[in-house]
Amino acid sequence: MKKIWLLIAMSAGLVFGQTNEKLVLDIDTAIKLALENNPNVKIARMEVNKSEEKFRETVSGYYPKIDASAQYQRYINKPVIFLPPGSPFGTTLEIGSDNSYNAAVSLSLPIFSLSLIEGTKTASLGIDIAKVNLRNTEIKTVTSVKKSFLGVLLAREYKIVMQQSLKNAQDNLENIRKLNAQGLMSDYDLLRAEVQVENLRPAVLQAENNYKLALDGLKVTIGLDASKNIDVTGELNYDENYIVPEYSAALEEVLKNNPQLEMLDKQVEISQKSVSFQKAAYYPSLAAFSNYQYQTQSNDFKFQDYKWVKTFLVGVQVQLPIFNGFKTNALVEQAEISLNQAVEQKEGFLKAIKTQISSVIYNISQAVKRIEAQSKTVEQAQKGYEIAKTRLENGLSTQLEVNDAELALRQAKLNRLQAVYDFHSALADLHELTGKSFNYEIKEN
Repeated sequence: MKKIWLLIAMSAGLVFGQTNEKLVLDIDTAIKLALENNPNVKIARMEVNKSEEKFRETVSGYYPKIDASAQYQRYINKPVIFLPPGSPFGTTLEIGSDNSYNAAVSLSLPIFSLSLIEGTKTASLGIDIAKVNLRNTEIKTVTSVKKSFLGVLLAREYKIVMQQSLKNAQDNLENIRKLNAQGLMSDYDLLRAEVQVENLRPAVLQAENNYKLALDGLKVTIGLDASKNIDVTGELNYDENYIVPEYSAALEEVLKNNPQLEMLDKQVEISQKSVSFQKAAYYPSLAAFSNYQYQTQSNDFKFQDYKWVKTFLVGVQVQLPIFNGFKTNALVEQAEISLNQAVEQKEGFLKAIKTQISSVIYNISQAVKRIEAQSKTVEQAQKGYEIAKTRLENGLSTQLEVNDAELALRQAKLNRLQAVYDFHSALADLHELTGKSFNYEIKEN
């Protein structure tokens, strides 16, 4: 019995270990998983399929329509015809039989229908819009994943900086204790060193918690289960040779590739087709038709004695709209208003996106300046911290000076990390506007 329970426990442990196996993500894997799992991308793909089926539905109007029917009738009172006065058969005469059977096959085929032609063009544009919307959704998803991934990297670097600050404070505390034991440092300096260590512990815990929250946010963005254990690989970097793009070049790229602008172009085009579609109701339509019937009548149910009669006809039909209570006029006016709305929406988006390009490029340039300034500040703060430690060891300074130097070093590192994050975040926005994925320096660990 004990062996059985041992096997069950081992199996459960194995399953638990498999389900909680850590998934280490690089940026490409994160994007791939997001494009597979993100619900918005799935919905956009379904919309493409839906628009394709809508096009098939519209095109079906060009094909012949064939219907078959069968009918049985039992006359309770037979139909009659009225005879003129003085007829030897009386004033009325019953016609037909008690039982009537009819089977028919009908066929209709449109020869010319402007509404069908314009409707097909509109449905085709609907596919184009759905595909552009899918591309736009994928680009937005990629941008969201990359920003979330950047947030995880930033939180991890914050955590590392805070942990390093705590380690520096602990090393400094040990050094102060030795100097205090030798009578070279006062009890007050020792107390300040101990307080410095304890003050940093909550900040380290907060940084570790922020890192975990950033990982949870990345899981949500990707579409992973909340219980999935993940980590990331890579680090924030900045290419010192990076050149801030010119506004004119960025605008040209946006006008050429921005998916939202392309969607608005397609919307204007589909609104124009909608006007044509409604105006098509003014024009006549032409269709061919055919009907084949097989019928009989009888007063009894002796099927073998029935005499069946065949009827077959073909023809063409012209339908010319004359008056429908000004309905077509109202529909055309609605379509033209929708067209004007689409044009205005496009113009408004163009104005907004030009402002957005300027803002994004400004954010990039400011982040670059901050990175360059903070890189020098980090170097200087590191040297200052080393000098302060040396001076303290030689009895030339106080613990307060070391604490100030360590705080300056920590703040300089965090400021630089934030500047690098802001740079990549702004670059993400720019590449989303230009309708393409973006690449930034991520070194694999």
